[in-house]
Amino acid sequence: MAKKIADIMTYEPADALVFEGPFDKYVKRKLVIRSLTDKDMVYKMKTTSPRLFYVRPNMGLLRAKSTVNIEIYMQPKLSTVPSSLAKHHKFLIVAGEATEDLEDFHGYFKQLDRANMWEGRVRCLLVHRQPEVIDTLVNELAEPIRQTAGGVDEVEVLNDALQGDELEDLKMTEEEVATLEEEIKAIRGTTGNVEKAKENRCAKRSNKLFMLVASLVTVGAVILVTHYGEYAVQRIKQAF
Repeated sequence: MAKKIADIMTYEPADALVFEGPFDKYVKRKLVIRSLTDKDMVYKMKTTSPRLFYVRPNMGLLRAKSTVNIEIYMQPKLSTVPSSLAKHHKFLIVAGEATEDLEDFHGYFKQLDRANMWEGRVRCLLVHRQPEVIDTLVNELAEPIRQTAGGVDEVEVLNDALQGDELEDLKMTEEEVATLEEEIKAIRGTTGNVEKAKENRCAKRSNKLFMLVASLVTVGAVILVTHYGEYAVQRIKQAF
């Protein structure tokens, strides 16, 4: 049986990590663990929802009497409904005494006997900004959470929390896409301006050509009228 982690470390927040919606973008919360012992400890984060949360760092070394800041990211959930609040996501902090030649954290925890292990749970809640929902969750925080099925405690499935490296790659991809979209908009805007400029130039050329033709027609008409006008006057004089 694992020992209580409160004997060797504390963590804040102690009650629960609360993630406030809307959940259409990444939400980050910080968990601070502090050592209470004179020995170096190794810790690892586990969670009931490894596909929902990323943890950085998800495991590491906690020096004697020192502090480690752990960042926990919740991925976007575009379709969060109130019924999803019934599911209480949890994190489990697992710790053991560090050895002098420790290099492989994964291998260390695979071989660590449960009798030499410390464990502590951290509750994680998703809340909406509606007042009635928040009031309900505040009341729940004051009571220990016990999920039961048929009078028997439900068995929790905890998996190693994923490191946040994938999250950085995803953020970079999103930023690249956003940049590309802005460039496309700029190109479209430039293309539109070019087309408008072409249309304006064509319109100006058409106007100039029209004015030139009109001028030529006017001059021709004047010459014609002048020439035939004099001829008509001479014929009239001959007739009389």
